Amino acid sequence: MINYILISSIGLLIVFLALSPTFSLFLLAITAPIINLNFNFAIFEIPFSDAIALLAFFAWLLSLFYNLAFQPKTKINLRFPLFFPFLCFIAANALSLFNHPQPLSGFYYITRWLILLYAAYIFLPVNLIKKEKTLKITVLALALSSLILMISGWLSLWGQDWQDSFFRIRSIAWWGFYPFGENHNLIAEFLNAGAFLWLVLKEWTTWPRLKRLFNILFIISLAAVIMTFSRAAWITLALQLSIYILWRQRRYWQTRGALFFLAIIAVVLLSLPILARMQALQIENTSSTENRVLLLKIAYQSWRDKLILGQGSGRFTELVADNIRFTAKYGEAIDSHGFLQKIAAENGIFGLLAWLFLLIVVLKKAILALKKYGQEAPWLLPLWLAGGGAIFFQIFNTSYYKGKVWLLITLAIIASELAAKKYGQKN
Repeated sequence: MINYILISSIGLLIVFLALSPTFSLFLLAITAPIINLNFNFAIFEIPFSDAIALLAFFAWLLSLFYNLAFQPKTKINLRFPLFFPFLCFIAANALSLFNHPQPLSGFYYITRWLILLYAAYIFLPVNLIKKEKTLKITVLALALSSLILMISGWLSLWGQDWQDSFFRIRSIAWWGFYPFGENHNLIAEFLNAGAFLWLVLKEWTTWPRLKRLFNILFIISLAAVIMTFSRAAWITLALQLSIYILWRQRRYWQTRGALFFLAIIAVVLLSLPILARMQALQIENTSSTENRVLLLKIAYQSWRDKLILGQGSGRFTELVADNIRFTAKYGEAIDSHGFLQKIAAENGIFGLLAWLFLLIVVLKKAILALKKYGQEAPWLLPLWLAGGGAIFFQIFNTSYYKGKVWLLITLAIIASELAAKKYGQKN
């Protein structure tokens, strides 16, 4: 009976999403950070966010087949963003299977992570978002999900010892599980991006009260990022804010440079108490740093052993598990904390070159869009900073193939294209 209800519910959801593509985007965005609520089907395990993404993509395919079968005169123009660089990266992953002891496992990894990532979080949004209104709804959904995550983070301070032990914003359990993951970095990385979404919404609205509200939410989000005491979050936030301020004030740098310099000094002085608390944390957190160093050594040795093609896609945790020193000291194997180490170990030089090619293409799109349309479309800068911050954070974290990272980049690309249509003729 339960299985019948579940299958019927999934079927109804697919039909509803096929009839309401805008809602499927909203659902895709609002569930993006829910990566630790897993569903098990036979031997397969999939997070809630990816299950929604898979259903949304399947629903879109059904609507596409319906149009082809029953409305043949309907013009269908499919677009494949980032197709060639992403194809190069998938090809590098496929080549690495020649060194994989279990190629079928590596093939499943490529399909599960890379192909689903491209299909659901890059290809699907680009082909569904045709108007600025749809883009705004999707960005709003992502902002709301970051708001929920931020509130849960602030609530985590309740009950912590504020006087005699180190306290920080962290994940909290919802009815016994951690929907956003248990590590504080998983909150920090999404808040880094979510903070700048409030600036996007501020640029879109003309209501003064809403602008003030979005400014307040931006400041509270920045405070939340700082209070996670995540080193990666602090580095990413410093880079995001520097680019934001420098880009916005580039025309007045000669006259306001001294003011900006004084502002930096003031921020540093005000941050001294927080830095002192961070130092206290790191005294007790040496094992975390040693853990990262050992992971880096494992990645380097694995890369040296299979320099060109790598050890095979999805094998990093196996390589860590085979390291007696790591398992003896830290127990269960974990994935690479950084995409460079992971790709070098798993996919070799070919994989690294393909990944860097993909990132360069994305960076080029960002710079060209900001140079051409940044003034007429001021929301482009914070949106690109949200996406850029999300991927930059993965130099230190493990969400490199997650939808919550790449959906932001896809929305920035879509926003740039819509800005080109709207303001291109003027330029």
